[in-house]
Amino acid sequence: MKNLVFVSTTSKKKMNYVKLPPKNFMNKTYENFLIDDLKYFNEISHDDKLFILDCEKKQGVSLYDNANMKNKIDYKPNDLTMEAADLMLFDYFNREISNKTIGIYGTGNIASKLALRLAERNCNIVLFGRNVNKVKVIVDFLKQVTFNPDKIHIGTMNESLDALVSFVSAEQVITEEYLSLMNDGSICLDGGIGNFSRDFIENALNQKIEVRRIDVRYSNDILEGYINSRLNNEFHQIIGRDEYKDVSYVAGGIIGRLNEVVVDRIQNPTKVIGIANGIGGLKSKDEHDESDIERINTIEEFIRENS
Repeated sequence: MKNLVFVSTTSKKKMNYVKLPPKNFMNKTYENFLIDDLKYFNEISHDDKLFILDCEKKQGVSLYDNANMKNKIDYKPNDLTMEAADLMLFDYFNREISNKTIGIYGTGNIASKLALRLAERNCNIVLFGRNVNKVKVIVDFLKQVTFNPDKIHIGTMNESLDALVSFVSAEQVITEEYLSLMNDGSICLDGGIGNFSRDFIENALNQKIEVRRIDVRYSNDILEGYINSRLNNEFHQIIGRDEYKDVSYVAGGIIGRLNEVVVDRIQNPTKVIGIANGIGGLKSKDEHDESDIERINTIEEFIRENS
């Protein structure tokens, strides 16, 4: 594998070019940058490296779309940050997170995705933010797409929280007053970095409340699997349509035409799955006519000859 270079963008202003600490990944260390202007990217681009580029558009820049190069792979660091936050909370509560009350401060991309994920874990979600109207929009959205709408509501200063997670671009928005919401044994995660005020942090630690910044290394296994799927994906050996003796067969999720034979993989198939019903499923066996049986026998003959 070529040397990897990770490059992400940010919604924060005045962050044109930052060389971040090296990313430890797959037992190696790789360069890691934060850029919001392509002119800075051109200074670090090299043909002998593989660039893992942020594909989300922030401040008008999508690195993956705008970088004129072939040696690149798209990725979404925001999603990895959300995964890391989810896993950090899950581990902190010893994988017993159902019915925990989680406060989330923020209404942006990561905060909203995390709220949805935690709602799916059956947590009580309490949403805070600087823009009350946007908080209401996000809460209404979450109520529409989760199975437990009663467990999601707009936060007040009378909550009782097991965790508080912040994801905003502003600094020190979580002030000391939020400590009154925290239960014993609770945890506070700063996802925006600098979201917690000094007084909040100092007094939280004095009260033995856990305070952490979100460490994206929690999601390294997810990132490794994603990059491997981009570099070594062999799904082309599974998906496709082909013919044998004028009998068409399909595999890999392709919706077969009515009466096409469905097999387990397009290259070197090992078994016939059935006969396509033309709408994404299979005919039941009692629907098979003589022509269907002949088509199945023909493809099974092909499989035997090539096994």
